[in-house]
Amino acid sequence: MDNPVEPSDPSSDDIASQRRGWLDQRIDWRGIRRTLLDRPVPDGLTWWHTLGSAALTAFLVQVVTGVVLATFFAPAPDHAYDSVRYIQTQVPMGAFLRGMHTWGSSAMVLLVMAHMVRVFAMGAYKYPREPNWLLGVALLAITIAFGFTGYLLPWDQKAYWGTQVGTSLAGTAPVVGGFVASVLRGGSMLGAATLSRFYALHVLWLPILLGGFVALHLVLVIRQGIAARTAALEAGAPSRTDDPAYPAHYAAAYAATKRGGVRFWPHIVTKDLVASAAVVLVIAALALVRGATLEPPADPTDTTYVPQPEWYFLPFYQLLKLFPGSLESTVAVGVPLLLFVALIGLPFFDRRSARNLRKRPVALASLSVLLGGSGYLLGAALQELGAMRGERGPELASANSAPLAAVERAGRASFQRQCASCHVVAGQKGGDEGPELTEVGLKRSTAWLHSFIESPRLFHPESEMPGFGPPVLSHQEVEELARYLGTLRGRPGAPPRQPDFRDTFPQLKAASPAPGT
Repeated sequence: MDNPVEPSDPSSDDIASQRRGWLDQRIDWRGIRRTLLDRPVPDGLTWWHTLGSAALTAFLVQVVTGVVLATFFAPAPDHAYDSVRYIQTQVPMGAFLRGMHTWGSSAMVLLVMAHMVRVFAMGAYKYPREPNWLLGVALLAITIAFGFTGYLLPWDQKAYWGTQVGTSLAGTAPVVGGFVASVLRGGSMLGAATLSRFYALHVLWLPILLGGFVALHLVLVIRQGIAARTAALEAGAPSRTDDPAYPAHYAAAYAATKRGGVRFWPHIVTKDLVASAAVVLVIAALALVRGATLEPPADPTDTTYVPQPEWYFLPFYQLLKLFPGSLESTVAVGVPLLLFVALIGLPFFDRRSARNLRKRPVALASLSVLLGGSGYLLGAALQELGAMRGERGPELASANSAPLAAVERAGRASFQRQCASCHVVAGQKGGDEGPELTEVGLKRSTAWLHSFIESPRLFHPESEMPGFGPPVLSHQEVEELARYLGTLRGRPGAPPRQPDFRDTFPQLKAASPAPGT
């Protein structure tokens, strides 16, 4: 009797085929692959076409690093700074992740702007891509809003005073300015409500908006295709895109570019992956080499602090300095408003079919003025900031370079009001009537400083320094001033030294026994 034939095991190819068939029946897997990966793209695409993918990569870096940072961040004025410092010093790879997030923000702004410039230069905002251009303008606005709202979150000096200036500029808008500033701040001044609102905008509302617009943007890119070479679309085209014959011409010309082109996979995907990897590597290198700065905690009483906005806001701030105070508010609101109105209206009032930038003299001149002017203003702003740092000298540091406590910051404010006209600290501008106090914390204790500030002539009868005890300053204010002076133990960056107090109190001299008794 013959043995029955055993059925053979299905091969791996058969199993894979069955799985694809199961997916095809439910989600049309082959159709998705054909639409996303197998679609033909126009010929002659360059590396400039990868700017969109590079900007998307920078956004993904922000999402990943932002989720991790938000896990450790406390959005409250009493804890925000300490939580950021905890991330910097205690969380494994926390300083690197924060550096990635900081430099990723700059990379995202730069790449989105570069992408917009490339689209403008190629005339890719014209038919049929007007809706996609409007989405791009919205994405640019949201990206800038990301930078502004994230600026406040560390709650250090730079964050506080930069946001103070930004919200004040928003408040100069006619009619609605006061309302806008109040909504942004959550009241009349920066505080807990401001930080809470900026945090909610930065980690909830703006990512949702940006993610939705990016998804819609990609859908339109897939539906309309990647912008083709300008020459291929201009040959034989009607003079204007609103000509009834133009849609048929565009469809035929664009189809012809795809016949000589390549597939999206693997040719274009490979380019995009290379560009995206380069973006991640550059951001990571900057995070390792430069990191992210963290200045002393926010001090609303330190009115001497000069805020420095991020580099992409510097040209605008420098522009405002060219106008007198009466025009500053008009420029602060009018320039951004006009710029965005022009960007939104561009595809509707420029309906000529010419797309090459050299055939569009007005567009070429406008782009040259915008980029050249921005570069000039950026350079002037950086030069001015460098000169200002040289004049101000090194920033004041506390003992062991630790951030000043609240009491010490209050004392620093009193020092600026009462003492800076006669004393110099760490090379900063001041008077020369009194001695330099850069190292006073190494020689005198806080108790001695408190007593001396109240009654200097009790220590030195010939002293010309007036007493600052009550009613000039309260005992609490004198203590704050003494505590601040106690932190002055040399210039920032100098090797740490142990204090060697040489306190001599007058009352102890009087109470000591005379020699020979």
